[in-house]
Amino acid sequence: MSKPMLSALVTYCLLGLLPLQGMAQATPTLPGSNRSSENRCPPNLNRPCVALVLGGGGARGAAHIGVIEALEAQHVPIDIIVGTSIGAFVGGLYASGKSIDEIHALFTESDWNSAYRDSIGRSATPNRRKRQIDEFALQLDLGFDGRRISLPLGLIQGQGMKALVDSMLGLFPQFPSFDDLVVPFKAVAADIETGEAVVLDKGDLATALQISMSVPGILRPIEYEGRILVDGGIANNLPVDVAKSMGADLVIAVDIGSPPVDRAGLQSGVTVLRQLTGFLTRDNVNYQKSLLSDADLLIEPRINNVTLTSFNRMAEAIPPGFAAATSALQGSTIQQLAVSVNATSMPDTSLQPLPKAAIDEIVLQNNSRLADDYVLRRLGLVAGSEYSSAAIQRGVNRLYGQGSIARVSTSLRETELGNALLVDVNEKEWGPGYLNFKMELEDDFSTFSRYQLGASYRYTNLSPYNAEWFSSVQIGTEKFIDSNLYWPLGNTDYFLSATASYADENYAYVSDRASLGEVKSKRLGSLVGVGWNLSDRLDLLLGANVIDGNAKPPRIIADLIGIDSIDFKQSGAVLQANFDSLDHATFPTEGWRLSTEILRSKDRYLDFNDYSTTIDAEYNGVISRGRHNLRGRVRYQSYLNNNPESLLSSFQLGGFLSLSGISKDTLSGKHVRFFSGVYTYELAAGDFGAIQLPLFIGASLEAGNAWVDKDDIDYGDLITAGSAFVGWKSPLGPAYLGYGRSDTHESSLYLFLGVTF
Repeated sequence: MSKPMLSALVTYCLLGLLPLQGMAQATPTLPGSNRSSENRCPPNLNRPCVALVLGGGGARGAAHIGVIEALEAQHVPIDIIVGTSIGAFVGGLYASGKSIDEIHALFTESDWNSAYRDSIGRSATPNRRKRQIDEFALQLDLGFDGRRISLPLGLIQGQGMKALVDSMLGLFPQFPSFDDLVVPFKAVAADIETGEAVVLDKGDLATALQISMSVPGILRPIEYEGRILVDGGIANNLPVDVAKSMGADLVIAVDIGSPPVDRAGLQSGVTVLRQLTGFLTRDNVNYQKSLLSDADLLIEPRINNVTLTSFNRMAEAIPPGFAAATSALQGSTIQQLAVSVNATSMPDTSLQPLPKAAIDEIVLQNNSRLADDYVLRRLGLVAGSEYSSAAIQRGVNRLYGQGSIARVSTSLRETELGNALLVDVNEKEWGPGYLNFKMELEDDFSTFSRYQLGASYRYTNLSPYNAEWFSSVQIGTEKFIDSNLYWPLGNTDYFLSATASYADENYAYVSDRASLGEVKSKRLGSLVGVGWNLSDRLDLLLGANVIDGNAKPPRIIADLIGIDSIDFKQSGAVLQANFDSLDHATFPTEGWRLSTEILRSKDRYLDFNDYSTTIDAEYNGVISRGRHNLRGRVRYQSYLNNNPESLLSSFQLGGFLSLSGISKDTLSGKHVRFFSGVYTYELAAGDFGAIQLPLFIGASLEAGNAWVDKDDIDYGDLITAGSAFVGWKSPLGPAYLGYGRSDTHESSLYLFLGVTF
């Protein structure tokens, strides 16, 4: 979790807990239960009933694993489990029949940071969304309705958390009662509207575990049975009273709360707020501790260097849990009980997750403006088939990846017809329009510098089939305005697309490698076409385009030809094809991309009036092993008519990673061939919890050239170049600091922020 996210967390908890101070000594509300008559202890025990109560504490919760390992080692019986937050997660996994060895492996091997990311990965999103995200790297998704900015209910919507819980727990049908688990179990959440504790004791176990861990302000609250629920820690972080209400005679309570920080540790406003939040949470924990009798057992592991958010260090919390439990058991009533009955706390394995479930019907709760048939088609799940938990998750990802859904949850329920898959779809409530941003900077510290600031606005679900309007504005060295209407044709893979654009650009006019000044160009363009999404990785577009513009040549050229300004027009047909499976636009570790455009147009300016055909194709691919990555890139661009008079069909080459060392775009011609290999090594993970910003070192080898006439193309004329650089996957987008040199004895330093390819 990043520092801003942590700051938001503690601030939210601080604000949320302040009203609870007065109720810290009150018994939390248990909806729908009669506590005096409630008894969940197994019948006919002929001994005291033992409850294990596991408290919340984020990544420190791995200590619970060590505690259970110690209880098993000494054959302590566990008849009931109650947990809050991470304690509910550990307890729920154990109550479901998983061995403590399995849970140990799951906790230490799983990617916990994925739970605090909503992104399902670039390669799994539709190509249209890939291009939007690549271009506008600051994906803040701020809701905007034309008058005010809106924010979501949580910084993270919880899709990653749902996927993590499902993958670790496995596929279970809903339970009429969590008493039907291997060990009777309850999870504690909190009603964010009232501050009351809410006991979850039936239904979908995975949902209950996720609710109990939904940290307010960070993870989106979950609506459940008419209540808006969050992490139970704000109301009852150590639910001893719940265990006693279930009939427990003896309680083993495990408190993993962070100890107070001394003066030396209070080094920032974040630590001060976290300290105060801990004090407020500790009020309800202290009350719960007061309910413990002398025969009960309180275990408080001493966990050093593992904070609430240190998910990458969870393994370090397990041994302290084992040690604390072993020490606390010595001479205790519970240890004597274990010896007297020679019991084992190991749950049996009669209850197992389903490897696959036969889905007899799909029940959709669609809380979005999308059509039901579109939602079901994106899910790709069909009644009458068998699906594993992983297959269901892939279907959820397909739906979530389209970009306007806040959260998709699934559960399995047994009905008279068989197994029903319940799918709950919730649209982003802070939309339907979203703002995102970009910032680009490029400087070779010599002849070239460029900067761009941009914003995009995406208005979603204009139709029940995911139609949207996407517009962007960029200012800086160049100015661009772009607006696109994307309109799917019903519940099919075909779509209509209409784009209008404006560009105000300056670029160098080069002759024989010498710059004669800048060309100032302004143009209006439109592109209307029909497309086909063959898959989320492959799309085609066939359209008609028109460009009207004006170019002002450099003064030396204008004086030579006696013309200050040239009006031009280009109209014709275009075919675009794009395949993209890269997992990152600039620092990929797997996948490949091929983009191709064929343009047949009529070019008109001055006395020139003729047809031309151009092809523009680029391939990028990557192979990786560990921290080592090797990316290959090939550009093929040609003007097929071989008419040297046309000025509207030229391509440029030169600049960082496009013949490094040579000034940007100083090679110009109607035919470009370019090849490069870029090696990167991940020097530092840049691990900030949920956000990872790795640092790379790398080098490139490049070869290419540009020719005016097709007959002049000679691969013996290829210019070779290379670079060495430091790269960073920064919050603003990919960043580089590098040095490049070509075999033409040209060299440059580079500072670069933005997508290179």
